[in-house]
Amino acid sequence: MESRTVDIEQLAWSWSNEPGLEELIVTRTHSSGESIEIPVARIQGARPGPQMTVMSGMHAGEYSGILAAQKLISEVKSEELVGTLLVIPVISTRAFMERNMQLNPVDQKEVHFIRPGSPEGTYSDMLIDTLFEIVKDSDYLIDSHAGEMAQSLMSWVPVPMRGANELSSQSLELARGFDVEYVEPRYDLESIPPFCVALLNAGIANIWVECGKNGVPTEQDTATHFDGYIAALQTMKMLPGDSARPRQKLLKGKRSQINSEISGIWHPAIKEGDVVEAGQYLGRLTDYFGNTLEEFNSPNRAIVLYYWSNPAINAERRPHGYDWHNGLVSLLDLEE
Repeated sequence: MESRTVDIEQLAWSWSNEPGLEELIVTRTHSSGESIEIPVARIQGARPGPQMTVMSGMHAGEYSGILAAQKLISEVKSEELVGTLLVIPVISTRAFMERNMQLNPVDQKEVHFIRPGSPEGTYSDMLIDTLFEIVKDSDYLIDSHAGEMAQSLMSWVPVPMRGANELSSQSLELARGFDVEYVEPRYDLESIPPFCVALLNAGIANIWVECGKNGVPTEQDTATHFDGYIAALQTMKMLPGDSARPRQKLLKGKRSQINSEISGIWHPAIKEGDVVEAGQYLGRLTDYFGNTLEEFNSPNRAIVLYYWSNPAINAERRPHGYDWHNGLVSLLDLEE
């Protein structure tokens, strides 16, 4: 199938009303002259029903969800589908083709933490506003993430728990089919990315899935994303069949992060998914010769959500104040 290119202003009347698969490249031009491109596949079911969006590549170096989204486009058949399925395999073709990691290559912003509604802002502001315009009519949304080259990450599903009880319940239902050990309901507004909050405010039940590490899209991690998508579609009665219900545990606690205030070479002493005790040694930072500059310990009993597996720690590089380059360990304090 040959994809078509349409401007965001043309999107609403670009789709066919007939069942089947369509593929568009949605574009928008920033005031700087830089172009935005977002590939969108739309599968219209044979019967009317809700709309679900599956998207990946919010961070362009998180590949397992991207491959799973591609598979979803080819596997879901319109004659079996009730309602509409939107699939966005890559949120920014620019970032993806530059093999970029966490930060947008144009303006060095972290797009997951941008609230839509400011298209007149920077390139990333317009990118997120464009993304929201594409998905705003959805009833449900799954946002796939993974660990990039610098991240060794355990698999888990955070679930934003804000707004109406029905919305929170639907979000939890979306998460139940993913074969991960932990699901993390988040009630604290500060712990929920602004894009997810905007979705909830628009009445869209949503989750984000963290599965994969170090930028390597293994078959198992890709399958976890894909099988979870299918289970979510079955849960919402958009596909036939009984949805998967793997055993999961609920994670409760407050997020914390260990950062270094100086640059150096990081030697971690923990792994993703480890439960560490208060005061436990997490690793050390050295100079180029291996001399210890600082040692780090856990402030509380916590689980290691991920750690920076890349040894290069640059405390001076903090674009827009973001601390991605001096992060060492991401923790979730465990409630007793």
